[in-house]
Amino acid sequence: MTFSAIIHAMTFDGQDTLSLPEACATLRECGFEGVMLMSIPGRPALTEGNIPDACLLDLAQSDLGIVKRIVADAGLEIIGLYCAGIDPSSDATFETSVGHLRDGARVAVELGCRHLGHGGGRAPNPGLAVEAKLPLVQRLARIVDAVAAEFPETLFAVDAHYHGVIESTDDCERYIAELSSDRGGILLNTGHMTTCGQAGGELIERHPDRVPVIGWKDHRPDPAGKRPFLSVELGTGETELERYVRAALDHPADRVHVINVEHVPMQEKAQALRASLQHLRELRG
Repeated sequence: MTFSAIIHAMTFDGQDTLSLPEACATLRECGFEGVMLMSIPGRPALTEGNIPDACLLDLAQSDLGIVKRIVADAGLEIIGLYCAGIDPSSDATFETSVGHLRDGARVAVELGCRHLGHGGGRAPNPGLAVEAKLPLVQRLARIVDAVAAEFPETLFAVDAHYHGVIESTDDCERYIAELSSDRGGILLNTGHMTTCGQAGGELIERHPDRVPVIGWKDHRPDPAGKRPFLSVELGTGETELERYVRAALDHPADRVHVINVEHVPMQEKAQALRASLQHLRELRG
């Protein structure tokens, strides 16, 4: 069980100011050997002679040869990709979402990785029962099935996320049941499971092969009340990380593990990432 980082960890609370070379170099200095990149439609593209001051990029419009060279020069391996832009809110958004996910799968193949995390859209409200958003869950499954049929080597993992279409373990169970492809599954975000009061480790135990990505985050409530949660250095929040580690060790699968510390200020980011990586390694043993 090897822990990598998601490139999103090199941003702070929506602020994205580091170039991809700077972000990758920092992750390597923190002790990481692998990175999950992100592709977000409408973000800057990285091309010859144009290296944006951002690491969250539209990789579908970027020169992937240059992207690969930048990551390799930093001493990192691309272990997966996260693809945004998936919106199952209506039939009108279906084809656009299929297009974004297809672009993500193509980029992942070209980058040499087979683990594709992806967004799942936003629910009308947090905490809804799965029955209240079943059409969204079913439409999301159809989007993923459509693309999975075209990419037989790719593992798809929807982000289980607070206020998301896929939020609770019940949502995850129903989504898995709705899929036709056996390569569709869950990006199990440990911090969001905590915020939502979910025992996410049980999902690993029941469906190990349907959890191809674990997003290692540690959440606690925001004392200022400005956000529904704070994503903090791993081991300093309320997430039962040891249980997730044990579940992952006891139920291995073709799976990647990525660390994020979303709400740590940039000047403290490197220290928090080093400490988070060390904490998980100690729990892993």
